[in-house]
Amino acid sequence: MRALRLVGAAAVLTLTGTACSAGGAVVAAARRPAPQPVVSGQQVPVTNTSSSPSPTPTPMRTVDVAGTRVQMRAGLTVAAALAEAGVRVPSGQVLAVSTKRSLGSDDRPGHVLVNGRRAKQTATLQAGDVVTVVAGRDRIEATRVETIRLPAPNPSNLYVEGTPGRALANVGVRSGEVVVTQVLAQPQIGHLVSPGAVALTIDDGPDPTWTPKVLALLARAKVHATFCLIGRNAARYPALVRAIVAGGHTLCDHTWDHDEDLKVRPAGEIALDISRGADAIKAAAGVAPTFFRAPGGNWSPAIEAEARRQHMTPLKWTVDPRDWSRPGEATILATIWQELRPGGVILMHDGGGDRSETVAALAVLLTRLPAMGYHFVTPPSV
Repeated sequence: MRALRLVGAAAVLTLTGTACSAGGAVVAAARRPAPQPVVSGQQVPVTNTSSSPSPTPTPMRTVDVAGTRVQMRAGLTVAAALAEAGVRVPSGQVLAVSTKRSLGSDDRPGHVLVNGRRAKQTATLQAGDVVTVVAGRDRIEATRVETIRLPAPNPSNLYVEGTPGRALANVGVRSGEVVVTQVLAQPQIGHLVSPGAVALTIDDGPDPTWTPKVLALLARAKVHATFCLIGRNAARYPALVRAIVAGGHTLCDHTWDHDEDLKVRPAGEIALDISRGADAIKAAAGVAPTFFRAPGGNWSPAIEAEARRQHMTPLKWTVDPRDWSRPGEATILATIWQELRPGGVILMHDGGGDRSETVAALAVLLTRLPAMGYHFVTPPSV
């Protein structure tokens, strides 16, 4: 907008606002000149003391690398720009056949686009280029066809004479994961070993403080339990493992180091963790474990299959009073009373920390359960 005003005999044109482009963006702004004083009808020139506007800075020349701005310089290559932006070009991944989890990178590399066109990392960039990263293609791991055993759908390990089924399955070569493709024979449920039978299992030992206390209680009550031992603990306290066997109790492999994420490990790691635990128990006691229990109860078809390949029966529980969390003796017992049924497998702990509450609850359990019509058995291995 322009305004014309007269000062003495001269006409002065000033800008009163901003000039805009057609799109509405501000492109210029003018400073209104200071009023000119008038003396005796004559205009007196006044020196403009305002500073000169600063020159417009030259925009930084950049390239866009996956959303990150990298300053342009002569000879900048795609590889150098990626490194400066901290961006990598990922290869494709090998995915597990069932869970689709990553098993590691594949040999299918990713690639780079510059302004939408595929480019080598040695290519030289220009200011304003846009670099896009494209990951390599994923693929499902190779599989082999196997006939697998479908365990009888028994409520616990205390059921016997169930008939396993059979099925064709694709088994991941790297993960060991199983995908059943055809059931050849349906499994059949079995029956309880005896009326009122329950089993007691003790996990995460042996422990030099608590295992002897548990063994003493069991000996006094003439009850046999199954001890699920961590391999590194068995290697550290072999005399305790021998004491467990001497007491007539059953041994169970609980892996070497109680990795609760075992089911997501590659097949080789699963096999090694199971075998290392079993070997440590056998070395300590001279007796191989007949059962295997997954750390944290985190089972998978691959873990169960591997345990059976190593001649151990998977051992699960049906009653978990979470005694490891130290909820108090009364809470431990209340959970057992609520969850226990004939055929139940009770989980308790002699390792992993202070187990005084477990020992106190076990003393009550060993006297009260027989009065309630239950009797303790050790699970059969099948």
